[in-house]
Amino acid sequence: MTSHPDAPEISVLAPVYNEADCIERVVRYWNDVLDQWPRSSEIVLGNDGSTDGTGEILERLSGEMPRLRVNTRHKNGGYGAALASAIAGSRGNLVVTLDSDGQFDLADARGLIERLETEDLDAVTGRRASKRDSFMRVLADRTLNRIVRLMFGVTLRDTNCALKVIRGDLARALTIEARGFPTPTEIVLKLSAQGARLGEETVSHADRVAGASKLKVWRTGLDMWRFLWYLRRKIKLYRRGVLQRL
Repeated sequence: MTSHPDAPEISVLAPVYNEADCIERVVRYWNDVLDQWPRSSEIVLGNDGSTDGTGEILERLSGEMPRLRVNTRHKNGGYGAALASAIAGSRGNLVVTLDSDGQFDLADARGLIERLETEDLDAVTGRRASKRDSFMRVLADRTLNRIVRLMFGVTLRDTNCALKVIRGDLARALTIEARGFPTPTEIVLKLSAQGARLGEETVSHADRVAGASKLKVWRTGLDMWRFLWYLRRKIKLYRRGVLQRL
């Protein structure tokens, strides 16, 4: 566990990129949820070079909310880089990762935390009961999960769900290489390859609070396929002792 003397029990982490239409509502809701939890907490956001006023909104909110901190990247580096920035800036004994568009309910994280602590797990990933998205994106996501189970031998049903709870020391030790969509799956597969004890818990999934998804289905799918093959080779080398770390 982290030894920081002022470490909160829980860090809520998310990447943010051009979410001016919804970020204030989402962060205020998270702050309200955390006010109801009997544990110390912080919110750490990785602002990934937003250009639509998101940075100004977050700066104002951080002045109002003592638990909110923002790590700003001045050049856009992608989802993975922004999440890695938030993880690196976290101090919590447990970290909760999720997206900043309001599709995941932070209140669901309490169930993941309870599962982790009851079963002494290292991480618990969400499993979306019903993915709220276009037909093509839902189909692509289901196909992705089947491919991941076949390629990596994991039994989890929704590796790319953004809502996860991870022990803080393990999360901060991860090297996140993916820039975008594959990031949540990369986290799960690297934890699994290192022998982490993993669980899965059903969570809700809603429509975006505002704005539109920035994913392009076909390009994203092709990039994901390439990344999975890269990660598969890398994990094999790690398990053979050729690589010291993932």
